[in-house]
Amino acid sequence: MSPLRDAVPADFERLAVGLPPQGLKLPGAGLVTVPEAMLMARQCELLRARQGWGACLVVEDDLMVGFVVSGFPDARGHAGFGYAISPAQRGRGLAGAAVAAFVERARDEGLDALLAETDPGNAGSIRVLERNLFTPVPATRPDRLCWRRYLRR
Repeated sequence: MSPLRDAVPADFERLAVGLPPQGLKLPGAGLVTVPEAMLMARQCELLRARQGWGACLVVEDDLMVGFVVSGFPDARGHAGFGYAISPAQRGRGLAGAAVAAFVERARDEGLDALLAETDPGNAGSIRVLERNLFTPVPATRPDRLCWRRYLRR
């Protein structure tokens, strides 16, 4: 069963005021700040209007443990994406499972590649991307590592 559930703008709007998405519980503080939640609510709204998908909650039972949000694909069908797992839930393989599920969803939706950035010191995120077959690509900023995975078989 996929750990992902399609998000709606109201999910992030609720997070912005300290409430969990409808029907879910939160594992604790630290997942997202109020400004980030409001930005993600707007991004979720735009993604749903433009392409019908792109923002997902990472769910384990009735607990929202994180989220995955894509950017808009470019003309080549490449889209950036980002993900976060609650600090209290890290180290259990949830990010890896969420990224794997998001890769499959992106492939099913017709994307040709996914792109991600990480902080060079974020060993956990680097492992998640490597285990999901992302490969390093030249970075556009010296303080970031960039990754790509082609999705077409």
